[in-house]
Amino acid sequence: MSASTFSVVILLGTFARVVTSSADACASFGSRLSIPKTALIAHEYHPNGTSIPLPGTAPSCGGPDLHATATASICRLVLATKTSPSSKLQIEAWLPDEQNWNANLLFTGNGGIGGCIDYATMQNGVAGLGRGGFAAFGTNAGHNGSVGHELFLNRPEAINDFGHRAVHVEAEVGKEIARQYYDRTGKAARKNYYAGCSTGGRQGFQNAQMHPQDFDGMLLGSPGVDWLHVVASKGILARRIGWPDLNSPAYVRPEQWGGIVEAQVKQFDALDGVEDGIIDEPTTHRFDPTILACGTGVLNASLCLTPQQVESVRRAYEPIASSSGEIVYPAFELGSRTDVFSENQENGTARMGYTILQDFWRGAVYNDTDWTPESFSEADMDFAVGINPGLVNSAEKDLSSFYQRGGKIISYHGRTDETVTSANSEQFFTGVQSALDLTLEDIHSFYRLFFLPGMHHCSGGLGAWSIGNAMKYPYDKALLDPKYNALAALVEWVENDVPPETLIGTKYKDDIVGGRILAQRTHCPYPLVSKWDGGNDTKLATSWECRMPL
Repeated sequence: MSASTFSVVILLGTFARVVTSSADACASFGSRLSIPKTALIAHEYHPNGTSIPLPGTAPSCGGPDLHATATASICRLVLATKTSPSSKLQIEAWLPDEQNWNANLLFTGNGGIGGCIDYATMQNGVAGLGRGGFAAFGTNAGHNGSVGHELFLNRPEAINDFGHRAVHVEAEVGKEIARQYYDRTGKAARKNYYAGCSTGGRQGFQNAQMHPQDFDGMLLGSPGVDWLHVVASKGILARRIGWPDLNSPAYVRPEQWGGIVEAQVKQFDALDGVEDGIIDEPTTHRFDPTILACGTGVLNASLCLTPQQVESVRRAYEPIASSSGEIVYPAFELGSRTDVFSENQENGTARMGYTILQDFWRGAVYNDTDWTPESFSEADMDFAVGINPGLVNSAEKDLSSFYQRGGKIISYHGRTDETVTSANSEQFFTGVQSALDLTLEDIHSFYRLFFLPGMHHCSGGLGAWSIGNAMKYPYDKALLDPKYNALAALVEWVENDVPPETLIGTKYKDDIVGGRILAQRTHCPYPLVSKWDGGNDTKLATSWECRMPL
């Protein structure tokens, strides 16, 4: 046997002992784990690359035959933590072997009305950023499944879990799990991170305000802050375009909206100097739908707008106001897909496609199985905001405690987000700055917001949107540098005090992350905007510069 062969045998033997040791530690951990109000449902060891069956997953979350892939060798725990005598959270922990653990914890949130564990972000987390993986955690926010009013009906404590409690409990339980599991190794967690998009973004900002000690760094995408107005806007916009009377002369049919949005892009796309099918800054433009009226020739005879429809389209792009006339939510943005309020029929019958509104108002707001959104109005929105079920709309703008303790936030938002209007993030950022009375330099010392032109809700779209986004698996392993990956940038900021001056987004062929790169673009911290330099290849990140808006 040669010396090199002997060394390979020794190394393989050492690896086998490490795996065995880790598997044994996982197997015995169930009997050692002790957390108040928490019961262990399952614990098992999964070597890297093996399939993880997830049989308890609700159909609306991809179950019941959903599987995930272990992106590192992990000890997986499934637990239930009681949050009140009548409610509990399901929490998952994916704990890498100690030699592959980066000594950091990564917690995740939810989307929509919760109920689905964010396995994609957990997979990315344990896979790591080239320097070992995170111990990753997820929660179902107090109920299983993301569709159905029964998730909240007669369940006030489940509403509290979803509204404000789930992520904080996840953080407390997760930290204790990690402490007990890694205690045998002598390693302790250094930093605590959180990543979430949409509702997960809302949960993150809310947690920073209510429990500023929970996390050191937060990556918050397309955040649904002011969540009740976000959801209610879909019902109000649907009514503005004539729904549910599908035969009304004011009703704008679903097939007309593609032409309406295409006309917006054609009018405003080139104003940023690059014709790429993207309106970079939709909040700076106003659109007059009279150009789409029948007789103008812009749309053909089957799609053009009657006078009543012109008025409906005009109203669709006005801000949302309360019953008293106070503007409470920004206007729907030009160039974004409209299906969240325009695709509300099924086989010729009025039926709201955006199920979140009916599910939450029926189950959590009115607690009434007979309520339907066909007559939804500003009064329904105002009533929900007034009672604020589960404190889902807590006053998140006061982030003073999080700021003072040195926490860091990277937020990002697509400019063609059809679900949460990107101007909502703009207003939230300036609201935090005002609430804390900070200069731009001060607020950038802990909170940076990046707008991504051409990105839809959380991911996807014509733009160079991929920045290692939460809820998108897998990461591109070739782009784990802080310049390209927002989570890596957050770690660099928290641990080495190096803030992200820019983030480079990547556009892949067919939106397949890790596939062929079509273009890259430099994205800038708000209020700076990304502008083409006017001469070089627009597909190169170096051709885009950060400038103050004119």
